[in-house]
Amino acid sequence: MARRAAVIVVAAVIVFLAVVRLRVANIPLERDEGEYAYNGQLILDGVPPFSMAYNMKFPGVYYAYSAIMAVFGQTPWGIHTGVMIVNAAAILILFFLTQRLLRNSTAAVVAAVSYGFLSADRFIMGIFGHAAHFVALAALAGLLVLFRAIDSRRYSLFIVAGVLLGISVLMKQNGAFFLGLGGGLALWSGFKTGMRGLTAGIGRAALVGGGAAIPLGALVAVLRAQGVLEKFWFWTIAYASQYVSQVSLGEAWQLFWDTLGRITEATAPIWLLGLAGAILLWIAPWSWEVRGLLTAFFVVSAAAVCPGFFFRQHYFILLLPALSVFCGVAALSIERLIGARISADLGRAVAVGLVLMTIGVCAYREWDYFFAVPMRQLSREIYGDNPFVEAPEIAKYIQAHTTPDDRIAVLGSEPEIYFYAKRKSATGYIYMYPLMERQKYSGQMQDEMISEITAAHPKYIVYVNVATSWLARNSKERILTWSRAYLDACYQIVGVGDIVSADETHWAWDDQVRGFQPRSGAVIFTLVRKSDVPCAVS
Repeated sequence: MARRAAVIVVAAVIVFLAVVRLRVANIPLERDEGEYAYNGQLILDGVPPFSMAYNMKFPGVYYAYSAIMAVFGQTPWGIHTGVMIVNAAAILILFFLTQRLLRNSTAAVVAAVSYGFLSADRFIMGIFGHAAHFVALAALAGLLVLFRAIDSRRYSLFIVAGVLLGISVLMKQNGAFFLGLGGGLALWSGFKTGMRGLTAGIGRAALVGGGAAIPLGALVAVLRAQGVLEKFWFWTIAYASQYVSQVSLGEAWQLFWDTLGRITEATAPIWLLGLAGAILLWIAPWSWEVRGLLTAFFVVSAAAVCPGFFFRQHYFILLLPALSVFCGVAALSIERLIGARISADLGRAVAVGLVLMTIGVCAYREWDYFFAVPMRQLSREIYGDNPFVEAPEIAKYIQAHTTPDDRIAVLGSEPEIYFYAKRKSATGYIYMYPLMERQKYSGQMQDEMISEITAAHPKYIVYVNVATSWLARNSKERILTWSRAYLDACYQIVGVGDIVSADETHWAWDDQVRGFQPRSGAVIFTLVRKSDVPCAVS
């Protein structure tokens, strides 16, 4: 396939996927997006990361969200439009990267198209703005520039590659795996020419490392100047080390297979094509260098999914670029094997036909999702009774009954409420998960959250009685005992959202609350303080 035709095909697929993503761009934010959006909102208000919202992720994605919202607005539509552009850029970069790796435009098209469909899949949560999308974009861009640097031997490009790979780490710590790959490739690019090239390889790897140190060093300098470096260190290093040590190997194995079954529900043909490519890489006539490069890319990508062994669905987005390149390998291998034994035209026809059938089956399976499923239903299908659909309604009420200076608190892991309400949290604990985990800081965290909320005495508190908003994993339940006593003594209910089914939520506000009896086990209570005088319970 001619390069111009290949670019046109990739552009057409990007446009098609943009139509799909824009149709559902107003889907309610889920909680990770709420975290990123709330932190981005704080940054736009001049509030540094980790000062009013705590989490273990590096803050690169917070800055990315703030940039997206500055351009497209502080709405779900604006955020998802920005994510669409990030994804489109990753698809295009993967096309050029695959073309460089496999030296074939057809294979590059297959890789780009495969990644486009895989990364838009609902079961891998690809339509949402998870940090993995931003890690993938920066990592792919860094690897593309790195190969350009290797080909041209331009020192400046090794530094630029390092900067981009360093940015992938800022987006989320998992990016460190791709930075390690970049440093290894830079070293190997010199060493493969013999021992004389080892010095050049070491120098190139040092340039990549130096480039990566630029954004990482800049972040540390900024956070230190803003007075939040200690908080940053605790949450992203000390606590994060506890977080990733909670899942046993036995649990990890079950989680992996459960998640793999879920994320391949609609796109199994593409995953099987990628698996075929991984096998054919060692059967078809490929050079040992290509085999080594692609194997390293896949191993590193798989490793990036594994920290903590939680194997959440969206973590696998980091594996999709490597898997998609193997789809390109499969197509080109089939073309070469058949071409060598029968005819080149037949080999090309079989390869193209197989790819079209693979993509076509996935598109047919997901046609309703692409063009028909309502956004509320889509959110429920993916996230069950998590209160993402209800969050805007609660935030709307709070915003109407508060001023921008009023503080609120959410007892639950729903930071999207802060974002929608445009109100600041009375506590930095925007998730309940760290408090309820089996880790040594959980008791300390519960005490700190209680202290922060008691001191701020927020005007409104939202209590989320939904199991997935707490995920209790330890026996330290002081926060639960305290919250019930504190709310009974100091607050009164003014709103109830009863999630009775996937299609229906019963609401009661103000006077309607009297006598209202929730029917489900998933209920969100909105409470207002009884007095402006600070209130505390033992």
